Amino acid sequence: MKMRPYLHWSGLLALALPLIVAGCISIGAEFRPQAVELVKPGQTTDQEVLKIFGNPVRTGVADDGSREWTYAYYKASAFGSFEGRDLIIKFDDNGKVKSFSYHTTDPKENIVQPK
Repeated sequence: MKMRPYLHWSGLLALALPLIVAGCISIGAEFRPQAVELVKPGQTTDQEVLKIFGNPVRTGVADDGSREWTYAYYKASAFGSFEGRDLIIKFDDNGKVKSFSYHTTDPKENIVQPK
């Protein structure tokens, strides 16, 4: 049986499309960078952080013994583009933000410094 050329190419395209789409991967949960400005050391509580950002992607204990939550979002494509941001928040014993650090790959984004 002779295969028609257009059927051959459409079959290859159908097989290749999922591979092309799979060339993009994201990890974590996207969050609004502008919301970082709402985090105030000594004022913002862990419950307020949950309302603003939702559940962290990772929790742990920092070197100084304080609770630490990490919010992160990374997206990469097979075509070489990469974007990422992460927010690490430390809490004191009373559940208030002790300190935080925010990092991004977007050079146009203003880096928010704790006040």
